[in-house]
Amino acid sequence: MTALRIPLVSAFLAFLGGLLLGLRVEMVPASAALAAVLVLAAAALHRPVTGMAMPRRATHAALLAALALAGAGDAALARSDAAGDCRSTLADGAALSVTGALAADFAPPRDSTERIPLLPLQVARASVRGQLVERCDVEVRLRLPRGAPALAAGTELRVMGEWRLLPSPVDPSRWPADPAYRGYVLARTAAVAAPAAFARHPLLALRGRAERQIRRLFPRNAPLADALVLGRRETLDRAVADRFAASGLVHLLAISGTHVALVAAALMLLARVVRVRRDAAVWLTIVLVALYLAMIGAPPSAVRSGIMTALTLLTLVLQRPSSPFSIIAAAAFVILALEPMAALDAGVQLSFAGVLGILVLRRAMLDRVPPRLREGKVVRPLTESLVVSVAAFVATAPIAAHHFGQAAPVSILANLPAIPLSSLALVGIGAACAIEPLSPGLARLVADGASLAMDALQKIVDVAAAVPGGHAAVARPAWWLWAAAALAFLLALEWSARMRQRVRWAVAPAAAGTVFLLLPLAAAPARGLEIVILDVGQGDAIALHTPGDRWVLVDAGPADEHFDAGARRVLPYLRAHGARRVEAMVLTHPHVDHIGGAPAVMRGMPVERLIDPGLAFGTPQYLGVLAVAESTHVHWAAARQDRALRIDGVELTFLWPAADVLDAPADANDISAVVELRYGAFSMLLTGDAPDFVEHALVARYGDRLRSAVLKAGHHGSRTASSQELLETVRPALAVISCGRRNRYGHPAPETVARLRSDGIDVARTDLDGTVTIDVDPGGRSWHRETQ
Repeated sequence: MTALRIPLVSAFLAFLGGLLLGLRVEMVPASAALAAVLVLAAAALHRPVTGMAMPRRATHAALLAALALAGAGDAALARSDAAGDCRSTLADGAALSVTGALAADFAPPRDSTERIPLLPLQVARASVRGQLVERCDVEVRLRLPRGAPALAAGTELRVMGEWRLLPSPVDPSRWPADPAYRGYVLARTAAVAAPAAFARHPLLALRGRAERQIRRLFPRNAPLADALVLGRRETLDRAVADRFAASGLVHLLAISGTHVALVAAALMLLARVVRVRRDAAVWLTIVLVALYLAMIGAPPSAVRSGIMTALTLLTLVLQRPSSPFSIIAAAAFVILALEPMAALDAGVQLSFAGVLGILVLRRAMLDRVPPRLREGKVVRPLTESLVVSVAAFVATAPIAAHHFGQAAPVSILANLPAIPLSSLALVGIGAACAIEPLSPGLARLVADGASLAMDALQKIVDVAAAVPGGHAAVARPAWWLWAAAALAFLLALEWSARMRQRVRWAVAPAAAGTVFLLLPLAAAPARGLEIVILDVGQGDAIALHTPGDRWVLVDAGPADEHFDAGARRVLPYLRAHGARRVEAMVLTHPHVDHIGGAPAVMRGMPVERLIDPGLAFGTPQYLGVLAVAESTHVHWAAARQDRALRIDGVELTFLWPAADVLDAPADANDISAVVELRYGAFSMLLTGDAPDFVEHALVARYGDRLRSAVLKAGHHGSRTASSQELLETVRPALAVISCGRRNRYGHPAPETVARLRSDGIDVARTDLDGTVTIDVDPGGRSWHRETQ
């Protein structure tokens, strides 16, 4: 494509290539940046030393090589900084003393059931047991104690508490992780060191004033208004955010190109109204947009739009039109040079992909629209809006699928009314806030109008989220497959440059589609069995990936009003690893820490059959599981002793419950399904929450047949399970304990862990090790375990 020949574009791509290599490969040294200087110096000194000018192509190659080395060195430094960041080094549960400035307003929850949000805190000093923590002048997330008073942004706090690690990703990446999302400070006490003052923290004070003004003017829609104008989503109800995601309209909650462009347009229009000269208006707009971005925390996607807006305005002042691809490359250059880790941020990727998709695809798509749909004052804008929406969806859908395992084609139509409504709401919110100091009555009138726009927007979101098939879970192909398909697309466009335009745009997608479909078949290795004990907190969820690329799930984790492991942990893992359906879901017993996530799994992905003991414990959670199974047409079967399930050479045999214990069990744990997994020479015993009397019955009935390489320790490592009798019979090499950090039951019991270790059994714990993976080679000849 001609865009690739633009010097700034090719220079950025060289820098980006080096940067991604530096982020991905730990062996790349930070001194690569110095090598870039040496390459440039060699090119500059070539003529004085040799008396001959370096060929133009060689000079160009040297410049690109230097930029690639600079990118690699910059990324290596960023990776090193992330590893040394205090948020990456603090241990879970470390007692912390933190002094810093609150970076958002805190409003106490209205009742005891409402969760206290995580708020940003700009740390000035942190210590652990009196020892100063190095490299901790960063922003951390803070959960204030219940009962804390209302606090304004910019308030300086002295906090005593502990560092809490967040659950590790269900799909751990080999790319470096942003330490900002590794954990948070759980405050036990929080004392005000100094009240908010404009002189000490001007940007935070402005942000706080804006938040309080929004709450005053929009008492009903304040969380949504905060998200639209300030990019703050801490107080937005999770159900509302989920509906925005399901409708494909979550981009409206991020400060993106539309937001920044509207702010800039409003400022330019205001400048023209008061008759400010155009050049002065441009510079004033650039300064005020920069101030706005700084006030909201400068999210990378908003910075991208701010830089592009500023460069576009400068072309008007300088009267030097520039290619939009150059402007995009310049914006990306600035963002990634200052913050290399932003290349891995989903928001940044979606922001740039959306703009590029519109630039690359819009014209070609419009040319293929029938002429009658490109004419008229009403039809043409609608057609162009639809084309832009399709182009943006096509470009961003692969990224959304990669990061979130979901695609929402309904967004193509939902964007048509949603974008104008969000723009109207954004303008109304800004106008109401600007007018209030001059005329409170008029400000309230404008605010009422903006509230109507926000109400209508939420109606659109609700309708779009409820459209059957409007959004769907999708498997996530490997990154190299997306890259290969994109490369095939670009090369086909370049190769077919002399063909007619219609042929070019037919050949390029065909080439990309061919690569996407055929390359995985050529690269598919022989597959064994993968057993994944997911970190779902205090509960169980085990995913089995069979040699035939099919999936079985044993339990689905807990769920309550704050956290659903099925939606937040199990489904994301399955989607990220290419699952399109679950062949069987085994629920060992009807306790919520095992079945809580099952409804979300059944709603989010086809499940062929559900297997559980079938005990009529009429708890709301269990009845809810059965209701969802019925509504989603999942076949049900009973887990009974000596029944077996065979899939792709993997055999799951139920050793418990026996029929004679189902009549009147004292506890649901007494009938917990115990499953023997066999694949070739490999075996694993999954004991659910079965207590020690069940273990005794199993030893008496099956004896040495229970011998297994791996044991899933019973009842989360409780003292009432994993008895010495069972351990001596099973003789596992590895025991896996699934439990949550700092759980209220004290699992695993110290005596149970001591018993396992005294028998020479290796122990893996999800509370300490995160998700535990056991890879069994094809045929079950050997196995090894991995932790995150």
